[in-house]
Amino acid sequence: MRYAILIAAVLVLLPSCFASARTGEESSLARCVLQRDGARYTGTCGSLLAVFDKVPTVTLASVRAIASGAWNNDVGPTSTWAGQASTKNDPNEPVELEVYPDGWGILRTEFNWSPVTDFTASPGTLQFDLYAYDQIAPNALDRRIVQRAATLLTTERAWNRKDNRQCPAAATSWSIYCALEKATIETTGGFHHRRPALQVVRIIVDERSVGRDYNHRLMDYNNDPRTHLSDVQSLLREALVRMTNEQWLTTNGFVRPVDGGFEPG
Repeated sequence: MRYAILIAAVLVLLPSCFASARTGEESSLARCVLQRDGARYTGTCGSLLAVFDKVPTVTLASVRAIASGAWNNDVGPTSTWAGQASTKNDPNEPVELEVYPDGWGILRTEFNWSPVTDFTASPGTLQFDLYAYDQIAPNALDRRIVQRAATLLTTERAWNRKDNRQCPAAATSWSIYCALEKATIETTGGFHHRRPALQVVRIIVDERSVGRDYNHRLMDYNNDPRTHLSDVQSLLREALVRMTNEQWLTTNGFVRPVDGGFEPG
């Protein structure tokens, strides 16, 4: 399947294409070493990727800001990076890296936001450790995103139940996905479809749709004739509750930054 190939192309972040729980095992750690190549750094992330058929080439360059929106309002990154992870079949999958004090950070990819530690940058080399099977836990901005999305989906008229994952800015009705996109842009100044707020909602959809053959979970759950507006509203309410449930977050592989590193939940 295409997503299995893409996961390798974005640093093998998640075999299931969303949050991955540790299932009792320690998180897999990859050491990423990128060498200076003009204005950018290029390299790979070590032996972790050797278990897959294709090892991506990772390219990062310094940028002024993360384009896909602020992570939080409490502390700003000390450096920001953007680039691609590429294999022969899947070139130029976008990645963004934000680094905070004490060398920890967040790697945003098409499939996950994963924690980074021990980041160092020199004129010749960029290095960091990537925890490939964990993902960043939701924060206060993520809760605001879900709260705002809930205010958009209060009536049948406001709910677009024929989602195609295209979200016009001038829309007057929204699917689950588009309500979350609009809320994210309003709240953070940008949009990334793997932001923790959306990941939490996806996991709950998975729990609710066992046995249903969904291709795109948010779109297909939204468009499913069995889904009613009350289900959409309860989905968002449940997401807000789950965001504060440390045991649930830990079980589903979410971690929080603490003292230059990360802890479960």
